[in-house]
Amino acid sequence: MLVQVLDCDYIQNNKPIIRIFGKTEDEKSVCLFYENFFPYFYVEGDIEKVKEALKDFDVVGFEVENKFLPFGYQEKPKEVLKIILKNPGNVSKVRDFLLNKKIVENVYEADILFKYRFMVDHGIFGISWIDVDAKRISTQTVKVPSFQINGEINQVKKEENAKMKYLSLDIECLPLDDSKILDPKDTPIIMISFAFDPPFKGKKYIVILTKKVKLEGIETISVQNEKELLQKFLEIIDQYDPDIITGYNINNFDLPFILERLRQNNLPQTIGRCNIKPAFSKKIGILEECTIPGRVVFDPYQVIRKDPWLRFKRYDLNTVAKEMLNEEKIDIKYNEMREYWNGDAEKLKKFILYSQKDAELALRITREAGLIEKFFELSKVSGLLLQDTFGGQASRIEIRLLHEFKKRNILMPCKQSKEEIEKRIKEREKYGLAGAIVLEPKRGLYRKIVLVLDFTSLYPSIIRTYNISPDTIILDKNLENKKFYEAPNGAKFIDESIYMGVMPSILDEMIKKRAEIKKEIKKATGERRKTLDYMQLALKTMANSFYGYTGFVMARLYMLDIANAITAIGRENLLKTKKLIEEKFPYKVIYADTDSIFLETDLEDLKEARRIGEEVSKYVTESLPGFLELKFEKIFKTFLILTKKRYAGWAFEPTDGEWKEYIDMKGIETVRRDWCELTSEVTAKVIELILKKEDIKEAIKYVKDIIQKLKRNEIPFEKLAIVKGITKPINSYKGTLPHIELAKKLAKRHPENPPKIGDRLSFIIVEGTGLLSERAETIEYAKENNLKIDANYYITSQILPPIERILRALGVTKSELMGGGQQISIRDLSCLKEKESEKEEKNCEENFKDLKKEKGDFNNILESWEMFVCEKCGKTYKTISLTGLCNCGGKLLIKYNGFISKFCKQ
Repeated sequence: MLVQVLDCDYIQNNKPIIRIFGKTEDEKSVCLFYENFFPYFYVEGDIEKVKEALKDFDVVGFEVENKFLPFGYQEKPKEVLKIILKNPGNVSKVRDFLLNKKIVENVYEADILFKYRFMVDHGIFGISWIDVDAKRISTQTVKVPSFQINGEINQVKKEENAKMKYLSLDIECLPLDDSKILDPKDTPIIMISFAFDPPFKGKKYIVILTKKVKLEGIETISVQNEKELLQKFLEIIDQYDPDIITGYNINNFDLPFILERLRQNNLPQTIGRCNIKPAFSKKIGILEECTIPGRVVFDPYQVIRKDPWLRFKRYDLNTVAKEMLNEEKIDIKYNEMREYWNGDAEKLKKFILYSQKDAELALRITREAGLIEKFFELSKVSGLLLQDTFGGQASRIEIRLLHEFKKRNILMPCKQSKEEIEKRIKEREKYGLAGAIVLEPKRGLYRKIVLVLDFTSLYPSIIRTYNISPDTIILDKNLENKKFYEAPNGAKFIDESIYMGVMPSILDEMIKKRAEIKKEIKKATGERRKTLDYMQLALKTMANSFYGYTGFVMARLYMLDIANAITAIGRENLLKTKKLIEEKFPYKVIYADTDSIFLETDLEDLKEARRIGEEVSKYVTESLPGFLELKFEKIFKTFLILTKKRYAGWAFEPTDGEWKEYIDMKGIETVRRDWCELTSEVTAKVIELILKKEDIKEAIKYVKDIIQKLKRNEIPFEKLAIVKGITKPINSYKGTLPHIELAKKLAKRHPENPPKIGDRLSFIIVEGTGLLSERAETIEYAKENNLKIDANYYITSQILPPIERILRALGVTKSELMGGGQQISIRDLSCLKEKESEKEEKNCEENFKDLKKEKGDFNNILESWEMFVCEKCGKTYKTISLTGLCNCGGKLLIKYNGFISKFCKQ
């Protein structure tokens, strides 16, 4: 029987019995039972002493084995004792007893979850396919056909996934009266909407509600009361038998609410494939995760919030759906729900469609946007079960390493105690975790082509090239007579010709596999191409996580020397690359950051620039060791660099025989949660004007126009909204924060639905005499009460800060930006274009000849000026006037180091 693994757990009777929930090739749900597998762990110490100490414990047996320890290169394994127990729940008790009594020196693998102990020992990787000889059995503990595994479990290399059933949920609740808050203990559910993929009995959507209604075009089921509604809910779950349950913010709202209402109505909470209730665990901060036996819970809200590639100003369903699907929710506000529920047929219909749409959008985000597919592949690559793959990277790396350690007879250490983690943190503070090198940039605007060259998978390549791994680092001085590589930080690693480490071995396999997939992608089409892309992305994600894991203080295999060795080698090779390029080619490295090199050229032709970029990359790659490879990535036709890690370029990237053009920004974020939409819009526009038009005058004019519109209240409130989240109880916040002060006001205005932990509040700052934090209001309230925005706040705290940082690199100060009449163009700042007259050219060159540094950089002049001087009457000013003119009408010029310059002109 071929089965794709979906979930795995165990039940405990007289002995543990493993249960594997999965799907067969013909899309049937099954549960496989496996007996006679017991939990175990390893200890170092006096074997006879350990046996004697555990004579009163329920021990199945002891085995003496030879194992390699987790850290350091070793030529011979060490004798350890394997302790086999009857109950997985007793492992921690026995471990703690041995450690507290100081009976053993060290303990290994005593905190591996029993399901993963089984999966690793049988070579089962996440949502992979297995081939088993199994016999049908009858059991009352699960709801799907059950089978007893007889004999071995064999792995099957099968890329296709079984067709899964997806069910999306959305619930609507109303307190019994408006004075009460939304509380699952006494607030009934009035409506549950389902969206199905594939359809359930031919229906894509079903809405159950506690009201008699028959509406054309909507599939509804009317029930008498909440208890009947919940009974129908359980019936649909069992009949449809979904593999994956989804819903937007389902972990923090819908599922816990439903389960509590089931409890209040004395109904079973068994919505999984067995008779065990779902469990909730708090992951990070305020986010919870629900696990349902035999099924997978996928919450797109939580996944999107953690995804570094999906950045939104807000994470509400409407914003995300609009960005990802180009669709929006049906607009009904919470305080309008009772009106719609008790309204006429049209209002009720809209309310039902509102709920149905929420379920539909969550399902489409999960399926159409491809959110879950990459986790299928991450599960296969890492070895984690699909449900567990939605968590952090460390767990993915550790389970993958555990599989390899098992093959190589290496022990995995236990997770560290709080005391050990604190010790690691202090070690980091004392010795430091060295970051990657970032060469000091020569800031300003570059108007000729800048080549961007990237190291391919830099840190994974370093690990492979220099055989860096916890099991290759030389900790025993007696082994230093062996061939080894010494990193710049002094760490020594055994040469690959003697022994290839676990991490380089895994990375070698992953990177080669990814290269094969990328070749196939070029030929593939349709769904196959999508699947291959998810596969290569999963491999890339995993490969790039190994370096971070080595420096993660909570990692089982954390070693500061290893993390520092990797970055030290990276720095060394980056400097070597800079030297190689500048000695061989007539180009200058103007910036370098971790794995990227930026070359200033005098080129203007894209085709020629690409040829040069590929020539430089080839030369450097041939000069570097091992797997280190430099590749030409793209061209910046114009390039603006502000500071380290802050730049923007007008990029041209070769793609399928054509040039893909876009504005590439790093560190100049146009999406920041503490910025309003207008700030992002203005920042992006200014960058575009500078890079594409090279016209600072137009950029400044554009900013000034926006400022005037703000003063005239012409900007829509929606573009000025700021979004902040509530992450802890409101009364625990110290000081006065705008969104918290607003939350307090909202709690008074709407006591039935006060803001709570996890809510994200959208607000604007309005005019007034109170503290800024007291002037935060919702858009709705501001409109209803004809309030005006605080233009000064938006100008000084939202618009100007990012724009000033950009223009400062071009020599424009806040005074110049806010002044009138006198403007500085890029032409003036860089002196790269012809002057309007020979006289002006002479003035520019003579007055500043001893001040020029790099072309285009007059920043010191504009930041360190002494005063402004009137060209006509000679009057001096400490600050420039708003008009840019003297009282007599004369132009104001800059005085710097005793010189008076005509550098500023119309």
